Amino acid sequence: MTGYGSLFERLNGDADKRVGWSREVSAMASVAAHLGKMLSTRAGSVQTLSDYGLPDLNDMRLSLHDSLSQARSAIEGFIEAYEPRLSNVRVVSLPRDNDQLRLAFSIEGLLEVEGFKRQVSFSACLDGSGQVTVS
Repeated sequence: MTGYGSLFERLNGDADKRVGWSREVSAMASVAAHLGKMLSTRAGSVQTLSDYGLPDLNDMRLSLHDSLSQARSAIEGFIEAYEPRLSNVRVVSLPRDNDQLRLAFSIEGLLEVEGFKRQVSFSACLDGSGQVTVS
């Protein structure tokens, strides 16, 4: 039996690691993995989808407040467009720590699993190299 996951997760075996997990926990893990891949993709890097990916979030012409607001808005719109399992998405900027190149966001929304919608929350950390970890 295969665990819950997207088509690509089932094809490459990632879903098999979730055998025995509840459907809800498996769905959350699958969404977190997809969000991490999505948010690590830069705008313009997918030829067939010109709007897929995040813009460069290191625009030094903007104030910190404007940069965070722009990043939050871009992330929210991107998730709403390309992660159909989440609805009512809300992204909130989290306080910065000592690493000035690291941004952190809380991603909240409704996840539908087996016909029921449940409030979920993920945290996303963007490091200076453009990689994103979602948990």
